[in-house]
Amino acid sequence: MENAHERFGWLELTRVLKDTTAHVRLRLDRMVAEMTGRSREGKFHLLSVIGGETDVGAVWAAVQQNQAFKVTGAGLDGTYELSLGEKAECFRGSMGVPGLKRPVRHLVAVSADLAGTRLGAATMSNRTILTDDDPIFVVYRLAERFGLPVVPAWADWFMRELRRRRAITSLAGIGCSPVLASGTKAKFMNWISRALRRGEITFPPGNGPVRWPSMPGFLDFLHPRPVRTSGFVSRREDYVVTESALDRAAHSPASQCDQLAKGLQAPRPLADPPS
Repeated sequence: MENAHERFGWLELTRVLKDTTAHVRLRLDRMVAEMTGRSREGKFHLLSVIGGETDVGAVWAAVQQNQAFKVTGAGLDGTYELSLGEKAECFRGSMGVPGLKRPVRHLVAVSADLAGTRLGAATMSNRTILTDDDPIFVVYRLAERFGLPVVPAWADWFMRELRRRRAITSLAGIGCSPVLASGTKAKFMNWISRALRRGEITFPPGNGPVRWPSMPGFLDFLHPRPVRTSGFVSRREDYVVTESALDRAAHSPASQCDQLAKGLQAPRPLADPPS
């Protein structure tokens, strides 16, 4: 986690209030954006920011009002000025740092499209936004959403099918490698059925629980811990957060955040977020 702050981006927000104009600038550790064609139009699907209570509160209010944000960062081709769209969801938390009077605030905002990829949600949709392009992660998340009967050994085959059929597209991201997978449960089941008949994939030799390997969570600070399960596709995710120091106070300037973000160290328990 050395130099983790160098991988962060910036989120900027300008809010015109009744008597004044407020400018907010926060460090951003995760971002997923979908652009439309060659234009600069599109929408954000994920924004994860850290900062003081007032600034994070301003971002929360802007998300509720579907306001646009400016995002810059390494790997992006310029500045992205987009919103999260209607019905975006926000999750806020606090990270206490020993010795500091005020906690650091953390906000994760997700678009309605990304929120719809949770277990059992919008199962008739043919769009699934994923925050990682690792084959195991892609297959696991699709299996979890649609209830697909798959095993980890099929991940490479499934990824090849997605690419061959042009059913997976890379998205813009900071701190992750997001993709958009296109397809419905019926379509994926048809692929699996044909591959089994042709011998391209095979069932495991014996019955028993399917054990998925450990994989990155949706934030680098959060690490899912797989547990043994019974059933074809089932998994519980426990999360831990790995910041030891991010801010000297709730309203510290960004330069201090840069210095303290270098102190990312050992994990510490945090309550489970919504799945």
